[in-house]
Amino acid sequence: MVQSAQSFDQPIIDVDVHERWRRVDEVMHRLPERWRTLLESRSGGVRASLMPSGLSYPFQRGVNKRLEALPEDGQGTSFELMKSQYLDRYPSVEAINLAFDIGHEVSQRNPEFSVALASAMNDWVLEEWVPLDSRVRTTIVIAPEMPDLAAAEIRRLADHDAVTGVLFSWNAFGKPLGHPVYDPIYRAAEEVGLPIVIHGAAGETEGGLAHTAAGGIPGSRLEWHTLLQQPTLTHLASYVAQGTFEKFPRLKVLAVETGLAWVPNFFWRLDAHYAELRAESSWVRQRPTDYLREHVKFSTQPMELTPRKEQLIELFEALGGMDELLCFSSDYPHWDADDPFYVASRLPEAWRPKVFYDNARSILRLNGLAPTSQAAA
Repeated sequence: MVQSAQSFDQPIIDVDVHERWRRVDEVMHRLPERWRTLLESRSGGVRASLMPSGLSYPFQRGVNKRLEALPEDGQGTSFELMKSQYLDRYPSVEAINLAFDIGHEVSQRNPEFSVALASAMNDWVLEEWVPLDSRVRTTIVIAPEMPDLAAAEIRRLADHDAVTGVLFSWNAFGKPLGHPVYDPIYRAAEEVGLPIVIHGAAGETEGGLAHTAAGGIPGSRLEWHTLLQQPTLTHLASYVAQGTFEKFPRLKVLAVETGLAWVPNFFWRLDAHYAELRAESSWVRQRPTDYLREHVKFSTQPMELTPRKEQLIELFEALGGMDELLCFSSDYPHWDADDPFYVASRLPEAWRPKVFYDNARSILRLNGLAPTSQAAA
């Protein structure tokens, strides 16, 4: 993230910030005794890692975070650093939305353990991070391989004021997320008024049940990171064709860290195939893009670097209505994080109130925040 001491007056809601525990004990002691005992016995009394097996694409510097954002011991993340490096520099930030460090840990082979771990992770963030600052909000992570219990976890935490949405952190069945097997999760989210948050390729990297990209498993981080957006296209098309938004008409979806330049082409192709889709699925009752514009928004990070910044805007304007679909995200503290000035410099000035505040306010549950950027200013 480019550090700047300049004033940025536009009220900001940041929809994608990542946090992680410093020591695995912080989460383990919140697990039921059965799981604590099992983990410790397997590791000879030494605290075991909670990260499951999955595809590994090591970052060139060994970590996926900016080095200045790492605590002195190099472990996890620190709210004190986040505050000094980000929140104090941008006092117009009204809320940050935590998304764990993508939440890979719940993609365990043992579904019962995944359920217990999701609850422990949620309790950790609500007890350790949320009380630190009124601007700290969080998604709750679920174990989708047990849809009914995932729904129960949503209902368990739905009344907490800091909860903004439900993080769908992995593709438990190797099926597009519109598949009816996941309907209990969407039913619960709609019932309590929480959106679903999906993270670019996070659900396909762990667990080994779905490819991160079409055609096969990427062989390098260069390939994997370039193709991160592919699963999101699959999931959004599935939401339309499988009737997720017809079955759950109040459900909202926020797609984060999936890029943006593909969105116009994807929208155009879906509408071009509308006649075929409508014939194949009894659920497609309006243009596909009508569903997407009503129910889906996208984070700004990572925003593609075009040779001229005007070229990206020209693409967005060719689609039309992109200012209604974008929500600012920094992705702090990851290595490719974007600061507000950078994002503002890439977009038309007239878009700023919607992109930096209004769109996020309309999709995330943000109790206590002004309803519009103008009211928050």
